[in-house]
Amino acid sequence: VYTIPEPLRDRMEMIEVSGYVAEEKLAIAKQYLLPQAMKDSGLKEYLVSIKDDALVTLIKNYCRESGVRNLQKHIEKFVRKVVYKIVKDDAKFIEVTSRNLSEFVGKPLFARDRMYDRTPPGVVMGLAWSAMGGVILYIETITKRPSSEKGSQGSLELTGHLG
Repeated sequence: VYTIPEPLRDRMEMIEVSGYVAEEKLAIAKQYLLPQAMKDSGLKEYLVSIKDDALVTLIKNYCRESGVRNLQKHIEKFVRKVVYKIVKDDAKFIEVTSRNLSEFVGKPLFARDRMYDRTPPGVVMGLAWSAMGGVILYIETITKRPSSEKGSQGSLELTGHLG
């Protein structure tokens, strides 16, 4: 952007590209990343079945960045582990699903978004945004009563803020 001369840049319309959504990442993974990783590792399609739910879980729980570079690394990682398992255990066929995905790529990096199904009294939700996507923040409030004054209404102490 900064290498374009100012008079020309004034006449141009800049288009911001934020990244891929989960559905686009799934399509990219199925059409390009997975076949390339399987080809690079010598894995034949008849030896493995990789379910869509495994790829969706991989995208949502392991690879939340806006691009697909980290997704590619994780796909290559679990394809290598599938190949190793086939060679080591002399397995005839391996099915990768969301249930056994952690065997190949480890524990999920991102936990579930919602801590509460129904927020209890004194807890509110805040939203945060970063390059990794959006996240829900829970903010808890409590009343603080001085121990010497039992009849007091208490006080509110602010320890942080959003925004």
